[in-house]
Amino acid sequence: MKPKRSAAYLNLSPRAVQRLFQLALTGLWGWFALKFFLAEGKPATLVASALCLLTGVVAAILVFLSDLSFIAHAPEQDIDEYQLQQRNRAYLATLRYGCGAIALAWLARTVGGPRAVVSAPVLDNFLLVLFLTLLIAPAGFLAQRLLADEEAPAR
Repeated sequence: MKPKRSAAYLNLSPRAVQRLFQLALTGLWGWFALKFFLAEGKPATLVASALCLLTGVVAAILVFLSDLSFIAHAPEQDIDEYQLQQRNRAYLATLRYGCGAIALAWLARTVGGPRAVVSAPVLDNFLLVLFLTLLIAPAGFLAQRLLADEEAPAR
């Protein structure tokens, strides 16, 4: 699949985009989780948290600048029918991912009861991670779909 694309996009293979997507998810959600364990006497946790954030953001930028991101966000007239079908499947997977993350947060809040006090900074961090991952999710899910199609036996 050779999309029409701008020279501003990076020509990365679907496997590279998939791995960068997984790295971004791990880094960003790892940063969110490590923020709960930060303490004055633990500089190692602060360094690990910062490394997770840096790794996640750099990987997310690379995924967002990939040519698969162009396909994932392109107008319909710029992609062919096959690419449109794959993009729509990636959008559906992104919707499921976003709804799942919100449902999991709601479940954690509900099950936690009064002990699960959600402060504004925690909510800000959650929304930031969710926003960044939802920006790159269509390209990441598109890469996973393309890899699955490559590995499937021909009919």
